Amino acid sequence: MVRLLLVLAVSLACRAQTDFQPVEGDWVAHDFVFKSGEKLAEVRLHYTTLGKPERDAAGRVRNAVLIMHGTGGNGRAFLSPAFAGELFGKDQPLDAGRFYIILPDALGNGKSSKPSDGLRAKFPHYRYDDMVRAQYLLVHEGLNVDHLRLVMGTSMGAMHTWMWGEMYPDFMDALMPLASAPVEIAGRNRMFRAMIIQAIRGDPDWKNGDYTTPPVNGLIAAQYALWMMTSSPLQLQKANPTHEKADAAVAALRQRAVRTDANDMLYYFEASTDYNPSPDLEKIRAPLYAINSADDEVNPPELGILEREIKRVPRGRYILIPTSDQTRGHGTHSRPAVWKNYLIDLLRISEPRAALLDLHDAVWAEAAPRVFQVKVATTQGNFSIRAHRDWAPIGVDRFYNLARAGFFDDSRFFRTVAGYIAQFGIPGQPRVASVWRNQSMPDDPPHGDNTRGVVAYAMTGPGARTTQLYINLKDNSARLAGQGFAPIGEVVEGMEVVDRLYSGYGENSGGGMRAGKQARMFESGNAWLDAGFPKLDRLLWAGVEGM
Repeated sequence: MVRLLLVLAVSLACRAQTDFQPVEGDWVAHDFVFKSGEKLAEVRLHYTTLGKPERDAAGRVRNAVLIMHGTGGNGRAFLSPAFAGELFGKDQPLDAGRFYIILPDALGNGKSSKPSDGLRAKFPHYRYDDMVRAQYLLVHEGLNVDHLRLVMGTSMGAMHTWMWGEMYPDFMDALMPLASAPVEIAGRNRMFRAMIIQAIRGDPDWKNGDYTTPPVNGLIAAQYALWMMTSSPLQLQKANPTHEKADAAVAALRQRAVRTDANDMLYYFEASTDYNPSPDLEKIRAPLYAINSADDEVNPPELGILEREIKRVPRGRYILIPTSDQTRGHGTHSRPAVWKNYLIDLLRISEPRAALLDLHDAVWAEAAPRVFQVKVATTQGNFSIRAHRDWAPIGVDRFYNLARAGFFDDSRFFRTVAGYIAQFGIPGQPRVASVWRNQSMPDDPPHGDNTRGVVAYAMTGPGARTTQLYINLKDNSARLAGQGFAPIGEVVEGMEVVDRLYSGYGENSGGGMRAGKQARMFESGNAWLDAGFPKLDRLLWAGVEGM
């Protein structure tokens, strides 16, 4: 259930204003099971959005951006002039006129379900895994977004960003964690968190969460620990240059502490207890820029954690921002003016087709899973190909990476011969086609026969396979025997869709490489095919299922 309300009297106060107003809503996840085994019949997940989703020809969202807040925060905080004014305005990096920006309140935070709603200490003991899974359900099921252009987060949201990259590795094009480390929370960081937890639990007024009078002393001590954990000595000195101002700042800190619900705060910090992305960093596939500042007391650079761990992220980069008048310690994460140039660069290199134009991109060296399925959306319907790496590892690796990179999207079944084969795999964009036209690969030894539904690479002879594939419309084993056509997989769902692909042009439209009619396809792409052979079926989109 989605409830939308327009948020009135909210101005982005951007340097370059956007015409898009924030929209708030709630979505309810039913029968949510927590990592602990505890359950809630309903989990309310609150969110704020800017802009509108844009879908491609296959209906997939291509412009959604997820931004996740820090501990105890909420998504609306990103509407501040310092953040939104640098990113969301017209012609800015995340222009709300071009991007669909999703700002969720994390489980246990903001207006999402949390202990202070009534359950208090009986509220399920959520962990970061639960929070990320809830965010995924909100995005995928609640907002019907099936792909994210970018996942980014600040502090706790940055830690969630690492987890998104591991839990849903092909759901996004890029990742940007701001102010975090991808390892278990230990040392001073964990000690500060333990102080916060113990301060609240140790206050007699807490009463195991069933307090009538807030545990003020515990909350103040907890707020002190949090303040010491996240502050910047340089900025504190600048903001409080006299003892009077310093004392006033401490008094204000005490007042802020007593406005916080003790159970909510306790849960905030206990949620991070088992956080540790380190063992699975190799699973992250999207380009990732990890940004920290040198004056961040939560993630001090002298520990050398990110220099070590980023080497395990296949497409990762670590950026350390030097201390300056512009940095704010841990809070630098919410000052895009300091780091937005890196965001611009990340968006550039992670543009979905960028890898297709760069044969040296790391994506092309990745090995495919042992077995996986590629869903293919066409103008006749959908079908699925199950690929087997042990059949033809070289060819299957290429097929896997081409599908992940969007190589087949918006192309044509350019050669369909009734009772024989349906062929595809020449991009509709000449710029991409020219890059791959002659990128042949070593042959895989044939494994299995060309029976009906089997998929293999087209070729003119030894060492001639590139990107073109064909699907057998009948058993062609005898016809193709001994010619070196190595099957890579088979159609396991929707073969009736393949049978319906338009075959009226026969060899005339594609002709195969032997017929010498492919040059115009490489040089003019879809424009030439659509003008001369308008009845050809389109391959709208192809992607690895479950990613």
